Amino acid sequence: MIKYLFILVNALSVFIYSLFGGDNGITVSGNIPKTITAGQEVPIELKITKGSMSGFAKLQLELPEGLSLKELDNKGANYSYMDGVAKWVWASLPSDADIIIKATLVAAATTSGAKTIGAKYSFVENNAKQVVEMVPIEITVEAGNGSTTAAVTPTETPVNTNTTSTTVTETNTQTSSNKEPAGNVSVVRNITKGATDGEYIINLKVKKGATRGFARYSDDLPTGVVAKSISTDGSSFSVADGKVKFVWVSVLLKDELDLAYSLTSSKTIFINLKGEYSYLEDNQSKKFVLAPEQLAITISEVVATTTVAATTTTEPVNTQTVATVTPTETAVTPTVAVVTPTEAVVTPTVAVVTPTETLAVVTPTETPSNNNVIETVAKQEGNVNYMVQIGAFINSNVSASALKQRFRISDAVKSEFQGGFSKFMVGSHSQYKGARDQRETIRNNNGVKGAFVVAYNQSKRITVQEALMISNQKWYK
Repeated sequence: MIKYLFILVNALSVFIYSLFGGDNGITVSGNIPKTITAGQEVPIELKITKGSMSGFAKLQLELPEGLSLKELDNKGANYSYMDGVAKWVWASLPSDADIIIKATLVAAATTSGAKTIGAKYSFVENNAKQVVEMVPIEITVEAGNGSTTAAVTPTETPVNTNTTSTTVTETNTQTSSNKEPAGNVSVVRNITKGATDGEYIINLKVKKGATRGFARYSDDLPTGVVAKSISTDGSSFSVADGKVKFVWVSVLLKDELDLAYSLTSSKTIFINLKGEYSYLEDNQSKKFVLAPEQLAITISEVVATTTVAATTTTEPVNTQTVATVTPTETAVTPTVAVVTPTEAVVTPTVAVVTPTETLAVVTPTETPSNNNVIETVAKQEGNVNYMVQIGAFINSNVSASALKQRFRISDAVKSEFQGGFSKFMVGSHSQYKGARDQRETIRNNNGVKGAFVVAYNQSKRITVQEALMISNQKWYK
């Protein structure tokens, strides 16, 4: 008889555990008194049985009106309390199998009656958010005279029999009664050419505002590209699972974070950068997603950039053939001849030229016969038009159709070959402002950060400054 009774007790124990506990054995229980006197403060405990679970987690305790909480032992969590909600957030859980949170429960002097306390524990398992809830705890607040302390008997509260595990998809709009200052988070990415061939520098400015605690920035990284950290701003840098990652267990308190890393490739490759910044706001996990941005790493490539200074546009010049250039747009070939008295004599390896050049618009396979002659452009009204240059390449494998498809450009992409470079342009505008507007659209919507305006007079390229003088137009930044 005793044997069968023992078997029955064990069977009931297994049944109760499977009913109250989660599928993975993770449970939450509370050691909270059944009664408390108004105006009294009593210690309480919340126990999380997590096993070997690690990583991000959050415990939330919801208190009714008239009850509040004071922190005691947070077990390494980031604690916050507001409007009856207490939260403990771990960027990385302690290694202990059981976590016991200690706090002080406070009953307001004016409160009384039956109250209900709830709690839930959130964690990440198999890349999905899971939630385990504790059965609500009933507590009675007895009226007091301010000098009487009621005797209380702490009782261990069993785990909620309705323990649930649910997968939650993160969104950018979370509701919470714990109202910390809004993060106003934004991220700006800036891409520049590196010091060596095939290298680019990715600069990131994260405006994090008042957010704090755990944070992470990541960019997708294609195969065949090597990433190295330059500036981490207190984060841990890593490259794993096809991503570049900057991770903070506790992000710096300053409003802006400056990050930088380099990308290098030994071969021509097109990259689609997809980045996101994950952070905590109101102790809820949120993320800011950057717009995808395309980058073409081309060996021996010259990247078009724009430097504006008093209506002057600049374009980098191949350093293998040009030693000195003026601050205006210039393209030089190794065999430029002696030109008019207003321009310098050019040797096969070194050239000092004026800000004018004449280029015929041709296909990438054509070589204009007059490409080696620089002339003074006749100022004739009505023959000036403006285009937007999206790139200049030495690599002959880069084509107009490839750029059009890669950067999702709807307009026709024109090309010309001059000075050893294949140059690609879009648009045709009689007004500079129209070209300027298209330049901004291409930069912001198509991800061609180095796009800039170029000008032509009777099919000959001239500086934007000269074109504005000829056409009597105004320059716009």
